[in-house]
Amino acid sequence: MKVVTSPRRRWLRAGLPSLGLVAVLAACSAPPAASPPAVAQAPVAGSAAVPGPVALAIGPDAAGAARVKADVVALTTQEMDGRGTGTEGARLAAEFVARRFAELKLSPLGDAGPEGQAFLQAFEARVGAEVEAPTLSVVRGKQATPVDAKAVTTADGSESATVEGPAVFVGHGISAHALGWDSYAGAEVSGKVVVVLAGAPAIEGAGQKDPLRDFGSARYKLRTAREHKAAGVVLVVEGEELPKAPHDTSGMGVPAVVITRSAAEKLFPTAKLRDKGTWQATKAQPAKPLAGVQLRIATKVTPKLAKAWNVVGLLPAREGSPHAGEFVVVGAHYDHLGHGGSNSRKPGSTEIHHGADDNASGTALMMEVARRMAALPARPDRGVVFIGFGAEELGTLGSRHFVENPPAPVGAIKNVVAMINADMVGRLREDKLLVDGVGTSPGWGPVVKGASEGLKFELAQGAEGFGASDHAPFTAARVPVAFLFTGVHEDYHQPSDTAEKINAEGMERIATLAGRMALAVTQQGERLPFVDAPADPHRKGGRSGFRVSVGTVPDYAYQGKGLRLTGVRPDSPGARAGMQAGDVVVKIGSHEITNIHDYMFSLGELEPGREVVIEVERGGARVPLKVIPAPGSR
Repeated sequence: MKVVTSPRRRWLRAGLPSLGLVAVLAACSAPPAASPPAVAQAPVAGSAAVPGPVALAIGPDAAGAARVKADVVALTTQEMDGRGTGTEGARLAAEFVARRFAELKLSPLGDAGPEGQAFLQAFEARVGAEVEAPTLSVVRGKQATPVDAKAVTTADGSESATVEGPAVFVGHGISAHALGWDSYAGAEVSGKVVVVLAGAPAIEGAGQKDPLRDFGSARYKLRTAREHKAAGVVLVVEGEELPKAPHDTSGMGVPAVVITRSAAEKLFPTAKLRDKGTWQATKAQPAKPLAGVQLRIATKVTPKLAKAWNVVGLLPAREGSPHAGEFVVVGAHYDHLGHGGSNSRKPGSTEIHHGADDNASGTALMMEVARRMAALPARPDRGVVFIGFGAEELGTLGSRHFVENPPAPVGAIKNVVAMINADMVGRLREDKLLVDGVGTSPGWGPVVKGASEGLKFELAQGAEGFGASDHAPFTAARVPVAFLFTGVHEDYHQPSDTAEKINAEGMERIATLAGRMALAVTQQGERLPFVDAPADPHRKGGRSGFRVSVGTVPDYAYQGKGLRLTGVRPDSPGARAGMQAGDVVVKIGSHEITNIHDYMFSLGELEPGREVVIEVERGGARVPLKVIPAPGSR
């Protein structure tokens, strides 16, 4: 599951009473059986070509636990190498899922090739950055003297450019007016190269300890320099260790490099970089032109692209069904973090991040549901599309690609009547299972109740249809979604998320639930109606850690200028102001928005209840909207 700036979604609230069970699907108690899985096959009145719910009911299957465990183990071997997008391990994982679909005789819905239709639907994913060695030079007349390459690296958030200008020292490069701190006060830095200290000084203020700690990131300093019209930035670290080259190619509007303190001391002797007081200042110092120092910066950061795949198989509807042109999607992402990277919760680790729960568990469960449904005595009334999504960890890229490019047999995404997503379903504890997204259709409630009969879950149902997983693009396309989740744990996004910790028996029960839910939706006379999910009373506002909530759902896959919205939560400040899915946020107050990082910085500076004008691009025009942010969770 993808998490960008906040911890995993809230977990099940304690003490939730068990739901009353309603028999929507017929109860089944077929004895455990070896593969193929046990399926109740009660006689049906009338033609077997028009099956009823009893004939198609899915029962528990004790042998399923061994199957899902074996699939989790297979997806987390050393050979799979953490299944990072763009790696050989991810390709092997996709082919593993495709082989399973072929064994189950699903119809391939991937790309057409020389040998016919395949299960793999290819798309391109941005998997990092190609960073050329930067140069920092001191220019004297026509002579440019480069700084030792070992003392310079490209800053996170740097644009690709070559710029030149006189140097100005601006201390920590922070503008925090509410705290009485402005490194740029009275300074004219337009067209100049600002020299900035890394990090933030520890001070007391605004009734809190160390209030400047949130102003220390390189991207914040670059954004602040850009807003003061600086041509470039030189960041000085306090020691001799340089940061790693950036992984994210979204720039903050100016080229920037990082240099060691010893190198900076030689270049800028008047900045007094050896003095502790320079680094531990208790108030902002006046900006200081560095007389006689002309700097030239050259940087180049380009996206690193790789091929990724969704794995798509179809269980067709029965011939003659009036609903044969409609589909239920059952999906799970098979990718993970490879050897860690920026999303790892073990910083600096290069170990394999196996991703047994996230999300080999969901992939194994999705394939088990496919097994159960492929073994039914008759096909359902609607087709069921099984999808292993690629590149979820990079921003739900695979599910978004499917939604925007549905295979020809599906036609348009409006033909998908429901989507069931399994993400992190391998750690069932105390029988607690969250089914989120049920607020996207009034029909989910009875479906979930009936499907859970006899499975002994302590169910929690959440309304929210948006979230950090592959159901979100379907919600944005107004498809009813249900999201299955067994909760966060200490191994999340760490190398320790391994197969032996999986609760296979719990996964088998969840697979039974998911299969019953999918089957119930296929057999209903009317499709599930989509509704905008009501505000979740257990959600404390917007993204965790912000003082305000606007209710916007960012499109993390968007690569253009600004921030495109996947959706806007109903009855949120943004929705009330008229913000819409598809809008591109380009300005918040006085701050231009060039990417999601700008958006996060600007959102963090808003105050609850104080109106702000947010400009969006819509239909080729800029539309100003007056938004009154609600209190967030900080």
